[in-house]
Amino acid sequence: MSWSLLFRLLKGKKMSANNSKVLQLDEISRKVRDGLFLAPSRTYGEQYIEPFIRELYELSEPTKNDHDAIGKSKHLYEIKACKVLKSNKSNNKKKRDILSRIISENSNAETNRLIPFKNSKIEEYLANVQNVKRDHFDTLIYVLLFEDCLKIFFAPKSIIKKSSNSANAFPNWSDKHGRYDKKGKSGQFGITKTNIQWHLDNCLKDTVTYPELVKIYQKLAEEHASKKYNNSK
Repeated sequence: MSWSLLFRLLKGKKMSANNSKVLQLDEISRKVRDGLFLAPSRTYGEQYIEPFIRELYELSEPTKNDHDAIGKSKHLYEIKACKVLKSNKSNNKKKRDILSRIISENSNAETNRLIPFKNSKIEEYLANVQNVKRDHFDTLIYVLLFEDCLKIFFAPKSIIKKSSNSANAFPNWSDKHGRYDKKGKSGQFGITKTNIQWHLDNCLKDTVTYPELVKIYQKLAEEHASKKYNNSK
C-alpha cells in the first residue's frame, strides 16, 4: 500500500466500527502489537502512540508539558491510550491460595489477555482513561488497543462532563482525578463492554490495523535515520 493511498484511507470516510475480523498478522506487525501491549504504560503511551497520532493527523510537537500535540490555528490536543485486556478477577486472595495466584501470573501477561474488537461488547474489561486535564486541551484523542486493531476517538472538551441529563453525559466521567485537586480540573473515565457503543457512536474517528500502524512507524524510523545522517555531516 502506498503512503498516499494509506493516508487517503485513514483521512477519508470513517472506517466501519464493525470491521472486526482478526487478521493473520505478519511477523513484524505481531511483534509491534505485542511490544505495545508489553511496554510500560508511560512508555507505550508517550513514546509510541503519541508520535504515531501526530504523524497520522499531521499534528505538531507540543510546546509545553500540559498538552501532547498542536493542530492548525494552535488547536491543542491531549493524547491518551488504553490497552483493552480481559479482566483477571479470579486471581485474587479471596478466591485462590497464594501459591496458585503466583503460578497463575505466568499466564497473566498482557499478550495472553488480548481482546479482538468483535468481542468488545462481550468480554469483561476496563479501559480506564486517566489524568484527563480538561483545561489544557481543546480536543482529547483517546486510542483503544485491541488484538486486531486500534480504535481512535476524538472528543471535544465541551462534551467531557457530567450532566443531569443522561443523554448528554460523558459515560463514567469522574471530574476529580490526577494531579489537580480542584474539582473539574482533571478527571478520568472507564470504557467497558456496557458503554463502548456510546464512544463508537459519538467519538470514533478512525480504525487502524497493525500492518497499517507498522507502515507509519517505518516512515518515522526512516525520517529519524535521515535526520541523524544529515546531522552527522
